[in-house]
Amino acid sequence: MGMNMEKPGILEILKLAPADIDHLFRRSGLNGNQLSSYSYNAEQAATSSPSEFFKPLAESTNFASIAKKLLAPDLKIEFIRGGAGSAEETYHAFLSLEDNDVLVQFMGSDGDLLLLLFDTEEYFLQWWADIYASNAGNAYQPVFPDSMDTEVLVCALHCIDIYRRSYLESMLAYSGELSLSISTGDFVDLLKRSLSSKDKRWLLPTMFEITPGLKGINIALKPEHLNKVAELGFLTINENVLTLGERSRIMGTEVITSWLGSVACQATALINGQEKSLSRMFLTPTAFANHLFSFETAAGGGSRFRHKASTMPELIQALMTWIEALQKVIGGTAPAKAAPRQAPAMKFCGQCGAELKPGKKFCTSCGTAI
Repeated sequence: MGMNMEKPGILEILKLAPADIDHLFRRSGLNGNQLSSYSYNAEQAATSSPSEFFKPLAESTNFASIAKKLLAPDLKIEFIRGGAGSAEETYHAFLSLEDNDVLVQFMGSDGDLLLLLFDTEEYFLQWWADIYASNAGNAYQPVFPDSMDTEVLVCALHCIDIYRRSYLESMLAYSGELSLSISTGDFVDLLKRSLSSKDKRWLLPTMFEITPGLKGINIALKPEHLNKVAELGFLTINENVLTLGERSRIMGTEVITSWLGSVACQATALINGQEKSLSRMFLTPTAFANHLFSFETAAGGGSRFRHKASTMPELIQALMTWIEALQKVIGGTAPAKAAPRQAPAMKFCGQCGAELKPGKKFCTSCGTAI
């Protein structure tokens, strides 16, 4: 994934070697917490030297903010991308109640850590949406107007995948006719095969494969779930024959022509000393809408979902509201919004050409006075 170095709101882009984490613990004095992926190895910190990557971080004016978020965050958001042939990746965003910065951590193929520090949640979400969301259009017809059992969504996405399957089969057979009818038994059998396949070329298994914790929910399809999907226009029911409806054809065509892959996320925090899931979401962008599905635990242990089809600005605003709600859950109030800071000015030594660090009177590379 390409990084836009000029994007407004990015305060710093840094890199760390894995062994630098021990030196980060030692320099910051933090003990860490269970949300962090890292623990302190005092012996290794005392007997090893930091890599060349550590010096820019140690001299950064944002050192304390970065160290707090990486080693002892208040909120962790895990992002997982996949589906429709998109590049697969997993990364994390860390937030603290002490400020509005957002630290995003990627793990490189070489094992090194890539860190991006954003000035505000809004800047982070704008950057994120520019990469993963679509501009989309206005006035997308509501599909799921209320909170519903997750089984309803399972059936609806399965209808979309069946339409796509029928479309592809008709192409391979050089036929203009689509087979849009299926028996109830075959519908259920195909659904089971879809989920067990873990094939992220299809929408339904993608949702289960990349959404953290979703595999753990109990899926029990009942007649009322099929009836609800029929009410929504995804299919019609005639005895034991299901026929795909207008909604399946519209959204099936939308996915066939413009599915951009999906991104799922889960927010966790420490509750009574243990890491607990606070919220999970699944985003499927197309050229027509950013389909955002949020999941919640229902009374009795079931799962329910809400759906919102958004333009990019609407999606960013919805995610801003989501982050603010998460901050209130873990801290009572979200941190006061500070005025955005300017990213460090890029200046270079006239003697050796090395980048000059803010506040330094001498070049840290060749020692020339500034």
